[in-house]
Amino acid sequence: MAKKILFRADGNTETGLGHLYRLFALVEIYKEQYQFVFLTKQNSILDIIPKDYLLATIPDEIKMSDEPQWIHSHFPPQKYILIADGYQFTATYQQQIKNRGYSLIYIDDLATDHMYADVVINHSPYIQEGHYKKEAYTRLALGTQYALLRPLFLESAKLNREVNSIHSAFVCFGGADPFNLTIKAVKALLEIQNFKNIYVVLGGAYKHDDIFKLEEEHSDRIKIYNNLSEDNLVKTMEQCNFAIAPASTILYELCCVKMPVLSGFYVDNQELIYKGFLNHNAIIDGGNFQNYQVSNFIDHLKLIVYNQQLNHYIMAQKALFDDKISERHLNIIKKL
Repeated sequence: MAKKILFRADGNTETGLGHLYRLFALVEIYKEQYQFVFLTKQNSILDIIPKDYLLATIPDEIKMSDEPQWIHSHFPPQKYILIADGYQFTATYQQQIKNRGYSLIYIDDLATDHMYADVVINHSPYIQEGHYKKEAYTRLALGTQYALLRPLFLESAKLNREVNSIHSAFVCFGGADPFNLTIKAVKALLEIQNFKNIYVVLGGAYKHDDIFKLEEEHSDRIKIYNNLSEDNLVKTMEQCNFAIAPASTILYELCCVKMPVLSGFYVDNQELIYKGFLNHNAIIDGGNFQNYQVSNFIDHLKLIVYNQQLNHYIMAQKALFDDKISERHLNIIKKL
């Protein structure tokens, strides 16, 4: 009898939601062939977890040092494979999981800790095997060949698209947007008359209110969406021909739909992804977003709207993703 998969990630206002969404992508690839349980801490934002997932929660009082034993008590390794995504799953944690007999797949984007997992997936186009310290048995699944993308985005990646002018912008800075870059980018777009429509997607952990006042003042140009479904997110992106977003999961999704993207980073885990997409000429270079003000976005936008060479970004984006991504992820499990 095939083992079940135990997906393990957390997401809240402090950590953001990226780790959850990356595992959602893998769930969608595996769920037709494997039974699974989605495991998260009680303090995660549970509302965003799809209702059809079999959900289990770890009590908040369970410390990370005690978690491997807690998992072993509830989900024995004879029945479960563990797939984990999050920075709390350190070398020590991985060792403890392996010592208890689990097959472990770890989703990484920092390449800092020594890896004890059976397989490490890092979908940054920048990362190489030499970046990793690992056990001899640890296999690496690196680059956009192993992109963590939901099914509709995998389908979008196969399609051709041309962008000959830009007038509709997409803005999303992830689940929490701790620097409130969303409103700075939107204010900048309002200053550029080319942009007739500005579509703003807010994450489940977004806590700033000022964007809604701006929407009231410019209701003819700004449309705000919260926690869009996969289908509605694709449709919203398809209405746009330009985007501003960080180098996180949302960038992969935008590059599947295909449009010029002003992208950068504001936390460490985004930097390697940013470098990879930049090296492939797939994004417009925004650099470090942490200290951006409205004026910084305006300076970029003034150059972008007069750039007639837009489709080379589209071609570079299309080259990053092929039609074998789901098959590769399925093969990872089969080889365990």
